[in-house]
Amino acid sequence: MNHVFSSVSEKYDFMNDLMSFGLHRTWKNKVISLLEVCNDSMVLDLASGSGDISRKIKERYKCKCIAVDANMNMLEIAKKKVDTAPFYIHGTAENLPFKKSIFDYVIVSFGLRNFNDISKSLKQIHRVLKKGGTFICLEFSEANNPFFRKLVKAYYKVIPNLGLLFANNKLAYRYLVESIVNFPNQIELTKKLTQVGFKTIKVIDIIDGVAAIHISKKQ
Repeated sequence: MNHVFSSVSEKYDFMNDLMSFGLHRTWKNKVISLLEVCNDSMVLDLASGSGDISRKIKERYKCKCIAVDANMNMLEIAKKKVDTAPFYIHGTAENLPFKKSIFDYVIVSFGLRNFNDISKSLKQIHRVLKKGGTFICLEFSEANNPFFRKLVKAYYKVIPNLGLLFANNKLAYRYLVESIVNFPNQIELTKKLTQVGFKTIKVIDIIDGVAAIHISKKQ
């Protein structure tokens, strides 16, 4: 899977804008607006990718921010985008290199579906959060309206061809579509969060559930 992101890293931001019609930026701004942080707050941007979330956090807040990603190419791109840089770490969600109970927030934006072991990753996220800390996950989900759901799935079939046309990489974007289609929907993901110990979970649907924000508190 790591090689997939290496192969698309140079075109990653452009393709995200193309595939989502630029809407992913609005959705990420919504995530940032949910934060209630102070200068001493610790925020983990997990699966940081090309650094959109880290950049937005550092532009708005003076809190401490750590960005972790499993792909070195993506981390290098992220470093070029942030003037007031967070601390970058090369690592995986399944084995976070942190002591327990140190973060006020853990944020995963369009990354959870790419983890090798989602349940193990969620356990690690729960472990490194402070008591009362919050996990915010922005991810593609399942449209609520059946007709709209069919339209969305039809669009997904087009995405590999867009990958071929604009990034010369059809296979990588076929994988990305498969990761979206196979990812747990809102109810299934809520169950997984409950199973690892999160007690208070709120779900915000975006565009009728095409994407969703899960907000989970550690009690």
